[in-house]
Amino acid sequence: MLIPGQNRLADPAIVEVPPFEQMLATFKAVTIAHVAESDPALSERIRATLESESEVFTKLVEVATVMLQTERRHRNEQIKQMLAWWAEGSNLDAKVADLGLQRQTITEGDPSAFPPVPAVKEDDESLRLRHFLAPYSFSVAGPRLAYQFHAMTLSARPQISVATPEEGVVTVTYRLPSGTLAGKVKDAVGKRTAPGQVRVALLSREGDGTPSEALLDEARAHFARNDVCPATDDVTVTAADIVNWQCRAVIYINRGPDPAVVHQQAIKNVKRYADEQHRIEGFIERSALGTELHNAGAVRIELDMPAESLAAADFTAPYCTGIEIEVLQL
Repeated sequence: MLIPGQNRLADPAIVEVPPFEQMLATFKAVTIAHVAESDPALSERIRATLESESEVFTKLVEVATVMLQTERRHRNEQIKQMLAWWAEGSNLDAKVADLGLQRQTITEGDPSAFPPVPAVKEDDESLRLRHFLAPYSFSVAGPRLAYQFHAMTLSARPQISVATPEEGVVTVTYRLPSGTLAGKVKDAVGKRTAPGQVRVALLSREGDGTPSEALLDEARAHFARNDVCPATDDVTVTAADIVNWQCRAVIYINRGPDPAVVHQQAIKNVKRYADEQHRIEGFIERSALGTELHNAGAVRIELDMPAESLAAADFTAPYCTGIEIEVLQL
């Protein structure tokens, strides 16, 4: 399965933009052919004009070609915003609504405060992942991806009950949840640990990722529903195991750049990478950390910690407890 943030997908052919020279040649050919239909002599004069780079008319055609390319790129971006893999913001909200999903609220805001405190919403990557997992929600939580979807979308599925209060009458009741902590779930995984035994591990967005008891209780209640958990599975919901790690490095830069600016960017890059890999079965690669430090401006790196790359085991997530970077000039 393609997983946002972990896989890469090439742009579709529909959004390709022809090279400038190709579009310019086409523009000239179409112009000449169009004029030739009504005035062959004028078309020949236009052909001669367009062969000269110094002619004003040639420059106008080149500008028009640039405008066509710009418009094509704008339309292409609009096309990509209709595709879940690239959609962002409200465009992604509209796309995931096709599957009955909506962006989760991680932290409630306070509109009565001064200034008002906006609510913190689920980011695009998390929402996009749940969109691709959503087809597995139409069944009970049997496949691993279905377990992951259910754990990341707790209680969003209404409880359905059917009753026959009298002969010839069937009443179907949908009970929607009044509140849910699903927005607190950053990642989840469900795996069989023994025949008929399934462990679902949750990773929280808060702190080092250890979920609260309230969140674990909500997940346990969700997987106890007879319309969610298969009758053949005995599900145990636990917190993900956290593996702490630190980044400590000395980076060398050429004279010229401000060491304080490089230091700030290096911290930012490593923190972003650490946050991206703060997921169950995440990877901390020394080579990736080196790339992040080089992108900040380092020309040479001495990476002391982690001493070796880290591959988190089942139900385990790596968490960065500290970043220490010293910047020296060569």
